[in-house]
Amino acid sequence: MDRKKSPEMTDEAGIMNWLFGGAGFEWIKSLVIAVGLALIIRWIVAEPFRIPSSSMEPTLHGDPRMMRGDRVFVNKLVYGTRFPLNGVRIPFTKTRIHYADGRIWRNHDPERWDIVVFKSVEPGAIHTTLVKRVVGMPGERIHIQDGKVFANGKPLELPPDMPPVHYTAPWGNCYGVATDDAHSLVPPDHYLLLGDNSAQSRDGRFFGWVPNERILGRVSCIWWPIPRWRDFTGFSDTTWWRIVVGFTGLLFVYRIFFGRSWSIHVMRGENRYGVDHFLINRWAYGIPIPFTRYRVYKGRMPNRGDRVLYRTGKPVAGSPDMALGFVAGLPGERVMIENGRLLVNGQPVEIQGLVLGEIAPPGPYARSKSKEHSLVPENCVFILTADGHPREPWDGRRLGWTPHTQLIGRAFAIWWPPRRWRRLRREVVNK
Repeated sequence: MDRKKSPEMTDEAGIMNWLFGGAGFEWIKSLVIAVGLALIIRWIVAEPFRIPSSSMEPTLHGDPRMMRGDRVFVNKLVYGTRFPLNGVRIPFTKTRIHYADGRIWRNHDPERWDIVVFKSVEPGAIHTTLVKRVVGMPGERIHIQDGKVFANGKPLELPPDMPPVHYTAPWGNCYGVATDDAHSLVPPDHYLLLGDNSAQSRDGRFFGWVPNERILGRVSCIWWPIPRWRDFTGFSDTTWWRIVVGFTGLLFVYRIFFGRSWSIHVMRGENRYGVDHFLINRWAYGIPIPFTRYRVYKGRMPNRGDRVLYRTGKPVAGSPDMALGFVAGLPGERVMIENGRLLVNGQPVEIQGLVLGEIAPPGPYARSKSKEHSLVPENCVFILTADGHPREPWDGRRLGWTPHTQLIGRAFAIWWPPRRWRRLRREVVNK
């Protein structure tokens, strides 16, 4: 005799099925991939950084309070790839992780006057990640006197884009101040890093030379607050910058006013799926008003065989906000699906790419001969997706008729992956 499953067992089975099959697994996989890519980008390519103090005033404004002070982007690729977590302090302790010297891959060496972010070499530092400017280079004898920095006995000239700095020389055996070799001669592959706000900066004069491997990257720009935006690399003065900005602007205008991209899972073979990305023409059924669901004017009705992106209206619990499908029925037509065939006004119709089979979404539309479920109302269409696809189980059979006002646009091309690029042609056969 079979035992009846308890509600707890049913809920547990449902959770396990969600986690390890279907949408749940896809969601978890997407999350893991997104987090992994973000961590890799922060480790190798670039990372945002908050300026914690005023040591780089007036070049960089620092403020430890929430949403105060400058935020900068740090280019981590320019000097090469560091060993991950090397030099990081273990939380709630004073112990640092150190398991390797140098870098995994070395690119350019830091240059004088570069603004860099680095891991502090000072034990017990309040801020373990700091930002300073490269002043002393490997092998140079550095001395600070009369507000200037001397390298090998010659005063250094500040670059024109740098604010005037009066470098102070604290009392005691400070690096760059005392004249003995230990405090004046920069070791190989080490640098003297100083703050622009010299009188208020705890920098290399106090904690000494900083090895190359402790430098995380070069500050490329201030990105927040917007009025303080500034490019430190000179890239914004190049033709490439204008191309990037122009291309980005065109994409923004295209996305807001003319079109968008949409992706769906498609079958690549037996039990094998891929993802196609479609370009959607939002002007196909009327000129849209940006940031609204309204149009300047109604526009034409779609043709049979158009592949359209539409809002579902969410008439069924769990249905998506938007979906992509083929227009199968037009206003005033009677549609039925029998034995895997689409019948329009009693005549069989085939649409290229639309395969109707035994596995189909549940729902009464186009199955019942009642007028309510078979006759397409005015200003509405009947939309279908291919059967046998467990990841795209939504179409008009479950959602019902789609009003013209819920049509977003017509798919006219596949743009990704590149090997599948093609324009979409409408092919309908009336038998």
